[in-house]
Amino acid sequence: MYINPMLNQSEKRIRRKRSDAKYDIKIPVTADEKEFIIRASIGRGESETKYCTQLLKSALGRTKVFDESEYRNTGLTVHIKVNREIHDDIGYYAAIWQCRSIRKATHRIFMSSLKLERGEIVFEGIQ
Repeated sequence: MYINPMLNQSEKRIRRKRSDAKYDIKIPVTADEKEFIIRASIGRGESETKYCTQLLKSALGRTKVFDESEYRNTGLTVHIKVNREIHDDIGYYAAIWQCRSIRKATHRIFMSSLKLERGEIVFEGIQ
């Protein structure tokens, strides 16, 4: 028996997760892509995370077909913070592509949007 009544509680309370919690997803990028992201985000007056998140959201809103991209786990990463709805959409694509990784599916979607942003548009296999 403790003097402090808070210490007398034998059960541990489980913290509830916020309903508006964001999911942080880190995806690898090359040095060239990272430089472009930094320049573009500064040009827009946004943080890297906000810029990358907006690119991902625009890609999901614009199209449902995403080209495959090589996934290399480099030392450079960018963060993307998404809500539960977008996280579930990415999980849907991960299941369709059978990649079993939210991170790899996010990378594929993000790279397709980044190519469009950089002007590297690919139509029917023609670069």
